[in-house]
Amino acid sequence: MKGGECVVFVSMEIHLRGLPTYAGGLGLLAGDLLHSAADLGYPMIGVTLLHDRGYVWHELKNGEVVSHDEPYDPLDYHERVDLKLRVHLESGTIVLNVWRHVIRGRKGEVPVYLLDSRTSENPPELRGLTSRVYIEASEEERVLKELILGLGALELAEKLGVTVKKFHVNESHGGFLAIELLKRRGRAELVKPRLVFTTHTPLPHGHEEHPYGLVERHYDVPVEVKSMSPDKLRLTLVLVKLAGYYNCVSQKFHVVHRALFPGFEPDYITNGVHHVRWVEGRVAALYDKWLRGWREDPSRLVYASSIPPEEISRIKLECKRGLVEYINSRAHVNKDFEVGGFIASARRRITGYKRMTLILRRQELVEELGRRYDLQIIFSGTVHPRDASGREELKRIVDALSTFAHARVAFLGRRGESLERLLAAGSDLWLHTPRPPFEACGTSWMRAAINLTPSLASRDGGVLEGVVDGHNGWLFGKNVVSLSEPYDEAADEEGFYAKLREVLDLYARDRRRYMLVSAYAAAMIGSYFNSHRALKEYIVRAYSA
Repeated sequence: MKGGECVVFVSMEIHLRGLPTYAGGLGLLAGDLLHSAADLGYPMIGVTLLHDRGYVWHELKNGEVVSHDEPYDPLDYHERVDLKLRVHLESGTIVLNVWRHVIRGRKGEVPVYLLDSRTSENPPELRGLTSRVYIEASEEERVLKELILGLGALELAEKLGVTVKKFHVNESHGGFLAIELLKRRGRAELVKPRLVFTTHTPLPHGHEEHPYGLVERHYDVPVEVKSMSPDKLRLTLVLVKLAGYYNCVSQKFHVVHRALFPGFEPDYITNGVHHVRWVEGRVAALYDKWLRGWREDPSRLVYASSIPPEEISRIKLECKRGLVEYINSRAHVNKDFEVGGFIASARRRITGYKRMTLILRRQELVEELGRRYDLQIIFSGTVHPRDASGREELKRIVDALSTFAHARVAFLGRRGESLERLLAAGSDLWLHTPRPPFEACGTSWMRAAINLTPSLASRDGGVLEGVVDGHNGWLFGKNVVSLSEPYDEAADEEGFYAKLREVLDLYARDRRRYMLVSAYAAAMIGSYFNSHRALKEYIVRAYSA
């Protein structure tokens, strides 16, 4: 990359080849965009932290949840770069080793650089800064990680000798990069042409805020930034004022974000998933047979609706057999799953607003659906150690394993690419039920769709652009856009269960029609909600501006 012009994509999490270097959808999207850059031959580099201890996974022992980290050896997956970075702070210098992971695509390669504080040149208490994704002992540790990411990305670009077309800051965690650019260039007008910012959530965890007293123990904040964000350092607010282009990740989130940050006018580029990376092998073989050229051009998935329903049914049954075998051997279950039953799955980061356990709220009704339709429910996800709402959701799942008798329930507390693909392809229905308006976009329903699995979704995030109720999936509930508007959870439950019964009845009564809905999901969602399309929009609207 030395001497070449490129976009430097800076993200606290980037999903790489099945490694635990991410926590959720933000990291999955980051990885998919960089994979698309490699496929399309667009010059980009990624910058993130090493995360050699990963995020978290869960198992059940004697009915109790036991959480573990996810260690991996960087030597097995990355190349050590002969380069050391030095991040100079008011409190001292942090030295960073650098690793490189190369994403190889159809038309090029995209290097991802991982910053590593595990060196004897740092004090012992700082060596683990880059080891866990979003898991810190204190707010001060969080600030130091953000400083490492933002200032380290700038230092890295200089040491590599790249000509930076744009710095793309993916969520506010990398916001110190923008502040440092302002310090070096002196005026916001000189920063704007170099800076792109994408915001991914209306919730506080994506909008970093820190007291100036804490920040300035380590970093001298310029007075211009304090005038942009009085009282405390609000990194999202600083970024929207310094970025020449900034965007939200769906049309609805664009509306919600404008209400949160009045006076600002972001663009929106709706997320997409990598159309090859997430397709299960048997589904990919079906596409190879019927949709020539789909691997190079995801828009060709629009012809998925021409695949005979009998072919789709056959492949879906093969995938379901594989999923049932995996669940019965690897998951925690109340009783063994069966291929002949109906499988509804939810695979997400487990937290309160995503409402993964909405389906469990009316046990008698769910049990009746279990008896009538052989309903089987799979939950898969992980909880941040300090997320109380997520722990409550996980407790409800664990409780269901011992209290439900007729509906089969399974829990998987692990993650991974192959599991994501198998769940998406082997399920009959995907559950995407966030509480509006807290979902910025969501991407799990996209991965399900490209694996011929329709979703039952609340009216929030990107599904409003992609799901047509009763045609390529199902929608329930009210489209709320205000965070302060009262929300009728009881009405939501009624709508959800009514729609679930409709879905189950269609599956039992008219399997051919159900397979057509599945085909339309792949055709309408896969052909548009892919990372090739999303990256092309960034290239035209953000990077070339």
